[in-house]
Amino acid sequence: MSRTASSATAVLLAAVIIFSLTGCWNYTEIDDMSIVAGVALDKNKPDNNIQLTVEMVDTQGGLQDNQTGFKMMSLTGDTIFNIARNMISLTGRKLFWSHAKVIIISEELAREGLVKVIDWYSRDTETRADVFIFVSGEKNAREVLNLNSSKKTIMSFELAQMMKDELFTGTAPVVEIWDFIDKLETPGKNAIAPLISISELNGQKNERVNGTAVFVEDRMVGKLDGKETQYALFAKNDVKGGVLTVDNERGKPTYSLEILSNRTKVKPAWVDGKLQIQVHTLTHTGLDEVMSTVSLTGNESLEAIEKRAGAQLQEQILSVIRKLQREYQADIFGFGKVVHNEMPQSWSKLEERWPEEFKDLDVKVTSKVIIQSTAKSSRTIKLGD
Repeated sequence: MSRTASSATAVLLAAVIIFSLTGCWNYTEIDDMSIVAGVALDKNKPDNNIQLTVEMVDTQGGLQDNQTGFKMMSLTGDTIFNIARNMISLTGRKLFWSHAKVIIISEELAREGLVKVIDWYSRDTETRADVFIFVSGEKNAREVLNLNSSKKTIMSFELAQMMKDELFTGTAPVVEIWDFIDKLETPGKNAIAPLISISELNGQKNERVNGTAVFVEDRMVGKLDGKETQYALFAKNDVKGGVLTVDNERGKPTYSLEILSNRTKVKPAWVDGKLQIQVHTLTHTGLDEVMSTVSLTGNESLEAIEKRAGAQLQEQILSVIRKLQREYQADIFGFGKVVHNEMPQSWSKLEERWPEEFKDLDVKVTSKVIIQSTAKSSRTIKLGD
């Protein structure tokens, strides 16, 4: 079992101990309980209903042995609540939901609409609202959880840790179920979720979180890849870290800038009688890699690299905004909400037809990149003659 899974399990066992000391459970009840670590939801085509797969943590020896393992179980039915209750008859144990970390939904279900499969999870008193939500890039969502058999780890705990670290990578959004539902209910905003798939290298299969599933109402309508996701997060003011690759003057990727901080301001304005959204990003970075022996002067000075980085970032942000406008008509950036907050009278006239307005919306992007450090060295490596 990985260090992450072991740590998470230790926390769960500690929580169980606390509850047992307060008289909530006794040792026998703990042994009779299965802790749900994560959930996968798929379409069950033979019966045209839902398949629920749960990854469970088993305290095999109770508190005395401090031993843990995992167990998988799948069951089909017409409603999530009915399936969850029926699982008790198969496990012989009560399922404890409040420590679940992830919910993975197949793309097939996501494209049909998610309200029917997430309503129970958000409504039930035993579940938590801070569970991470994913859309599976594999044929079935359960394939991701099934990696636990080859990796010998509790996948749900590993995925939860990955999402905590993803904030500093920036190739997928970090979305908890409460936030996803909030976006569904907020006028002028569309929901997104990270994409998760299985990658294989040298015969070893691993999970990979990369890219974004885009929703209109509760239906998935399209995808963004990892790089597109990074630029979309810039527009959303959701960038916490990551790397910007910058070309040299000949257009070849040469410089790696570590993102130290970013601030994005979005402002609506009427220009020549037309609504315009103005997006301005200010990004502080550190120069962490120079794939060249050219001195950082002249056309390759820090100022020149900053200017080139800003121009490239500006172009890419605008490109992904255009894609969301033209291909998906999905305002994942919350431009509509900004108009609602700052121009309420205008919003009252635009709200009903916002998807059409968003499609043809005039958007201007300006980006400024500042290199505030050059790591341990301010010069490039010089080759000996």
